[in-house]
Parts: sequence; C-alpha cells; structure tokens
Amino acid sequence: MAPNTENDTPPSSPERREDEIMDEVEEEYDDEDVQAEDEDDNEVVVSADKIEIITGANSDQTAMTFCFKEEDHTLGNSLRHIINKNPEVDFCGYSIPHPSEAKMNLRIQTSDNTTAIEALSKGLNDLHDMCAFIRQAYEEELAKKEYTVWDEKI
Repeated sequence: MAPNTENDTPPSSPERREDEIMDEVEEEYDDEDVQAEDEDDNEVVVSADKIEIITGANSDQTAMTFCFKEEDHTLGNSLRHIINKNPEVDFCGYSIPHPSEAKMNLRIQTSDNTTAIEALSKGLNDLHDMCAFIRQAYEEELAKKEYTVWDEKI
C-alpha cells in the first residue's frame, strides 16, 4: 500500500491510528464543551421533574428522602460517598427500590446546623467539582500523547 502523501505515514500505522483516535476524542470533548459553556459552572441545577422529595410523617428539615428519577447506582453511590464526607451529615444512604424501576432513593439526615436540602446541594456541587477536576486531569494527560495504541487481532 502506498504511503499517505500528506504526512508519509501509512494509513494503518500505529502513529496514524493514534492521530485519528485523538481527533475523534477532541471532537467529542469540543462538542461537550460548547454545551457546558451554556451552563452555570458554579452551581448544579436540578430540574423538578428529575428529583422529588418524599415526605415523611414529620416536617423535619434535617431528615429527608429524595427520589431521583432515571438514575441508578452510578449517581447513588458517588453522591452517598461525597455527602457522607460532610461533617454536618449524620447519615446518608441510597437504595434502588426495584431493578425494573428507574429510580434511586437517597436518604439524608443532618445535624441541627444544616438541612438535608443544603447537604444535598453541597454534595451535588462537590461531586460536580470533583468530576470536572478528574476530567481536566485526564485531558491534560491525554494531550501529552504518552500512550500506546494496540490493534486488537480478531
């Protein structure tokens, strides 16, 4: 097969394949960045049809259960972990009521110094910040191009 006249690299070479993969990844991130620029980076906004507060027997603001629609263990476990790091939180746990139902229940109990809604808001913002940091670190390492691309033999 004749070498590519553009950069004298054969089309099937690892260097050529690596460049194609990087171009695809960069295009995906660019598309997501355009969407992210429209959103407010300082605070996570949750729509009313995504989350519901399940009312209990009392109206105590320090203990509440939230029902997240169309969510699963991915958000539940991550959010539980972040919220439990808050020193004002006495308990935080989540459950998936049934595998066939697309919802996740999150229970938060706090001290008298804060409310469950404030703890949830802080947890969502902290999780968002952590994910943004991980993404930035990943993109910086990926941009260094210090990795090896392997072709899988079938």
